Amino acid sequence: MSKKLIQEKEEEEIFGDTLTTGSTSKDSSERRSSINYRDQSGTEDPFSSSSRRSCPKWESYTVFQKYDEEMFFLDRISAQKLQETESIRSIQACPRSMSDRIVHRLSTKNEWSSDFHHNPYHELEAAYVAQICLTWEALNWNYKYFQRLRASRRDLDPGCPALTAQQFQQFQVLVQRYIENEPYENGRRPEIYARVRRLAPKLLQVPEYRDYLEEKREEGVSSRISSNSFLEVMEEAIRTFMNFLKADRENHCQIFAALLRRNLRGSVDATLVLLQKKVNKKKKAKLNELRRSCLRKRILGADEEMEILMALIDVKVVSRVLRMKDLNDEQLHWCENKMSKVKVSDGKLQRDSSPLFFPAH
Repeated sequence: MSKKLIQEKEEEEIFGDTLTTGSTSKDSSERRSSINYRDQSGTEDPFSSSSRRSCPKWESYTVFQKYDEEMFFLDRISAQKLQETESIRSIQACPRSMSDRIVHRLSTKNEWSSDFHHNPYHELEAAYVAQICLTWEALNWNYKYFQRLRASRRDLDPGCPALTAQQFQQFQVLVQRYIENEPYENGRRPEIYARVRRLAPKLLQVPEYRDYLEEKREEGVSSRISSNSFLEVMEEAIRTFMNFLKADRENHCQIFAALLRRNLRGSVDATLVLLQKKVNKKKKAKLNELRRSCLRKRILGADEEMEILMALIDVKVVSRVLRMKDLNDEQLHWCENKMSKVKVSDGKLQRDSSPLFFPAH
């Protein structure tokens, strides 16, 4: 499916309340109105090794240009596939004669078995998984970027714009609200998420960290908070995101159904998927053991605790990708590369936090 020039701007409503504080990022809507997708423009991916830049401002621009572009495109897919999924469910739920039910069941089964990719729920799930992967890359990048920025300013802490901190608090509040409300919603996680995000476009939409001291301001000096306070805001957002991932669990019926469908896992060899799941599980066990060991020795500082948590989120995100009903070779390769960035050796964690964007399409 070719991408089109995006002309629409992001909606501002959030559940109809007053939580919104303006655009998540000033540049986000500007970028969305001028984005040409890669398959149309033919330009090089800004994340290729030949096009990386050392300038922090350029790096921030390319990261969030990519992020906004992909999230917006996936929103459109989610809306379409949610509608198709709900239409199929309503047809299946409608009263009909026994003969009609049998004909519908057989025709649906034959269609999906002959072309696995035509199941709209699988495509809806793929869009949801892609968005949580993209969100984690953006959230992780913001946190690491601000850590580097703070380290370079140890002699003088200029703090962080209060508006930026408020945007990250808003991100955390929306995710927490989703976690609390989800048990009362009908449907599976990808369906519920797509419905809620359609009403609240800022759900899982990571704001871009921008220090307005470094930019031209037409208005007066904005209020600021300390760097330590802002880090606490970001860390709380990261913890809440982990809780969001933990709440995305399969029930017993879904696990059993997945076992029955193990031969219908897209174009990927089921043996390779199983192998990657074992690697993923082993790495998770090592990370948990490292955290327990540090706690016993009382050598687990705040920075080390966050680094282990972020590595566990890496593992959790990969685990969710591996649960997808429709997984392709490129996405499986992404899982392998993502896990290669997390290593535990001699009681120490080595984690590469550079962005690795999920191949959504």
